Amino acid sequence: MTLITEILEEKPSVLIVSEKSHQFIHLLKQHLKKYKAEVFYSSVIPKNLAKFEYIFLLNEEKLPKKNLITNRNKVTFIYLNNAPLAQSALKHYQNAPAKIASLTGDKITENHIDKILWFAFSQAKESFLQLSANKDVPLIKSPWLLPKFRMPTRKKLFISFLFLLLFLHIAFIPPLLASSYLFYQSGISLKQGEFSRSEKFFDSGKILLVLAKKTYILPRATFLIFSFTFPDFLVNNSERAADTIEKSLKLQENAKEALKLILKKDKTEDEKHQLLLRLNTIKKNANSIEENITNLNQEIPNYFPSSKNIKKDLDQYLDLISRFRRIITHIDNILAKNSEKTYLLIFANNMELRPGGGFIGSFGLLRVKDYTIGEIEIYDVYDADGQLVAHVEPPMAIRKYLNQPNWFLRDSAFSPDFLENYAQAKFFLEKEMGFNKFSGSILLTTTAVQNLIGAFPELYLPDFNEKINQKNFYLKTQYYSEKNFFPGSIQKKNFLASLTKSILLELENASPFELTKGLKKSLDEKQLVIYFDDAKIQKLLDSFYWSGRTIEPSCTTQEDKCINDFIFPFDSNLGLNKVNFFLTRHLDLKIIFDEKGKILNTFSIQFNNDSADVFPGGAYRNYFQLLLPREARVKSITKDGVLVEDYNQEINQYRKIGLLVEVKPKTIVELKINYELDSILKKGRNVYQLIVQKQIGASNSDFSLELVIGKKLHLLNQNFPALVNDGRIIYNTSLTADKIFFVELVKE
Repeated sequence: MTLITEILEEKPSVLIVSEKSHQFIHLLKQHLKKYKAEVFYSSVIPKNLAKFEYIFLLNEEKLPKKNLITNRNKVTFIYLNNAPLAQSALKHYQNAPAKIASLTGDKITENHIDKILWFAFSQAKESFLQLSANKDVPLIKSPWLLPKFRMPTRKKLFISFLFLLLFLHIAFIPPLLASSYLFYQSGISLKQGEFSRSEKFFDSGKILLVLAKKTYILPRATFLIFSFTFPDFLVNNSERAADTIEKSLKLQENAKEALKLILKKDKTEDEKHQLLLRLNTIKKNANSIEENITNLNQEIPNYFPSSKNIKKDLDQYLDLISRFRRIITHIDNILAKNSEKTYLLIFANNMELRPGGGFIGSFGLLRVKDYTIGEIEIYDVYDADGQLVAHVEPPMAIRKYLNQPNWFLRDSAFSPDFLENYAQAKFFLEKEMGFNKFSGSILLTTTAVQNLIGAFPELYLPDFNEKINQKNFYLKTQYYSEKNFFPGSIQKKNFLASLTKSILLELENASPFELTKGLKKSLDEKQLVIYFDDAKIQKLLDSFYWSGRTIEPSCTTQEDKCINDFIFPFDSNLGLNKVNFFLTRHLDLKIIFDEKGKILNTFSIQFNNDSADVFPGGAYRNYFQLLLPREARVKSITKDGVLVEDYNQEINQYRKIGLLVEVKPKTIVELKINYELDSILKKGRNVYQLIVQKQIGASNSDFSLELVIGKKLHLLNQNFPALVNDGRIIYNTSLTADKIFFVELVKE
């Protein structure tokens, strides 16, 4: 018989039919795993065989009708020690596309299984295979060659018994420790996005864990008599870790397959049903993973050397899976189950920073219908602004410092609150292009897109013959945005549309870990903000601080004596350049609690412009604004030590300070604002709360916080790690996101 090799498709479906259980079935299943086959078992022949690619019928006496055996699937009859029935089946299916294998004997080896599978999978014309598996005759030694047996002494028997007893009580330890180590390595690989490597570690660890559990059955009773439960702790947590890793691997696989189906147009009912099943499985796995991680984090003791790092990783993973689980419960609404929704995409260039993220160069319409993401329509902002016929009065800074008498969509992100900017963008789009009925909006800065592109090795744009990666993305985008630019040109729009299309096409090849990491980093650092019109979803996003909202300054504690402080600095680049690419900022806040309980604040910010005096660099013409509590009283403002008197001040929900600050290339400018609060610390216990907000689209800035406590005040507690020395609390960090600081003080 000629053996012809045929490469199977990934995860072919295989059906094994046998009325009785047999060891041969177990061997057959184990071998099919080498081919990555999805194996199903049944005791009877199903009515519909069309959905299985390969079918194995073991010792089947009732032969199915010939019309059920088609070329759509490959049917192989296997008869063990039943040659007459094999010949009968061969005669019955003489002209049908079926294969018959007859195996006689009891000593079945892997070689026999391999030959049967090659026979079943091959395209050879042979339809009959005869194999023999007869027992070998054991070799019997001559009596005079047998070693002489001597009865051991009682002492040796006793010592042997003790060693055996000791061995039985510690035999579980090596496989248990080895399995724990393998699960740890599997978790590290999972964290790094190396899923195939993680799966290999997990499979090896699971085998050792099963061995450890079986060998632990006997000594467990002895340990429990002496109340020694530490082995139980190790076994239970190893099982919990194994379950967490297994469900995490399944979660990423299901998420990847679900994403493919969501992006697939014109889904069949069967594909939609598969998507719903996968989404339901994702929800269940996420719940189980969150519960397991919570328990693991609580039970891991602190005295192990690596406990701190492990707990830190578990905390981060728990935060991520907890947020994912809470969002996935709203997936039906987000993906427009049995309906249709349109989301507004806003692309903001934060290298030309504005209060709401950056200059809006493009926008898009993302249409979602019944679990399907449709085509994303990309528009250049001038496509819309060129159609505005009515006059819209701009904010004072745009009119005065940008010399723009009219307000357009491109400058609409002029509030630090994304909801206000979303409402303004909707107003412009309805006036300019008649677009309305949005279900929400997503703003992505240039930095956010750069973070997401990091999940792809490289993106090829055939329309531009360009290869885009995380390193060259900004320069390429800037090149195609500015090259031969004029209002109404379509080059920038086509570039973004081509990039978006490439991202969607290559999404299934992206690293799930890097994609999730880039997405969460962008959301946490306010480079990507989201707003949904659905109140329940939006309330959830607000709790994550992912919606780019200005926080209402109110105490989050239940204390009666609570003083709330609030500060929100934000820039507006009105210099018609991209100098924010070269700009760094350092923020410093000094708070003095004097002996009378008054609170005196000094906020300073340094702007370092490291650009050259040519585009895209140049002077940083910044209309700087600062939100403070409504009750705050500004005492003085200085620029590089010189008193500033020309500034704007508004009092609404907040006290807002605004002034123009110009930073020339290769220079540093320091702005300092002194203010105090009306609220004072009262006698007894007080809580001081400080909210520091980061601007949407702003780069991460160094932030220093210093609190000076008067002599009649005593520090009880604070919610941040700090250096406390001689009545001073000093804390240095990076302003990557909104931060809330608590300090408990007692006044004599």
